[in-house]
Amino acid sequence: MAQKGRAAAGAAAGEDQGLPRPVAGRLQRPSWRDARLVAGVLLILVAMLAGAAALRHYDDSVEVLEAARPLVPGQPITAGDVRAVKVRIDKGGATYFRAGAPLPSGEVLREVRPGELLPRSAVGAASSVRMKAVALPVDSSQSTNLVKGSIVDLWVSAKQKGAAGQESFDAPQRLLDRAVVSRVPQRTGGLTVATDSDAVHVLVLDDKVADVLAAVNSGAKVNLVPVAGSPLKGE
Repeated sequence: MAQKGRAAAGAAAGEDQGLPRPVAGRLQRPSWRDARLVAGVLLILVAMLAGAAALRHYDDSVEVLEAARPLVPGQPITAGDVRAVKVRIDKGGATYFRAGAPLPSGEVLREVRPGELLPRSAVGAASSVRMKAVALPVDSSQSTNLVKGSIVDLWVSAKQKGAAGQESFDAPQRLLDRAVVSRVPQRTGGLTVATDSDAVHVLVLDDKVADVLAAVNSGAKVNLVPVAGSPLKGE
């Protein structure tokens, strides 16, 4: 029996030796000569170029002007007052002044804050400006934090003649709402504002100029109170 088993095993071994043995395949690095790799790279490049072309085609952004500093009624616009920005605006930005064109002529008609796009409606002929800059004598403690473009309420206290030459004032009354400061004095000391050149200039509507001048000329005490959100020095 043992001899028969060994004979059978030898026969099976001989049969195995006669069959081809499979060889394990090895992974190979892709080569630039591989057509599939080249085709894949080309497809990616074509997709990127097509996407960039589509973005350029459908990009409706334009360059317009925005205020680089506060613009107040009555002032002309200089190169330092504006800067070019690229924005997306409907209708091609026709509402705003385009960058690259000559600077807008005329004068500012309304307040324009820094960073605000400059609309065509905010600039016009000097005759269209309905405000005047009125010099107001205020204490230096009030003008310290004010800047061009600050928004203030104007309060006045009428002067009374007291006994023994002493001065007294009535309760303050608000004369103007949300007036725009067009000029503040440039001073290094803490002296009280005394001259017109050192006064705070505030824009006043034409129909209110007489009331403001009457209060100032009568010796009323003038107070400028910044409104909430007004631009101030250091902000």
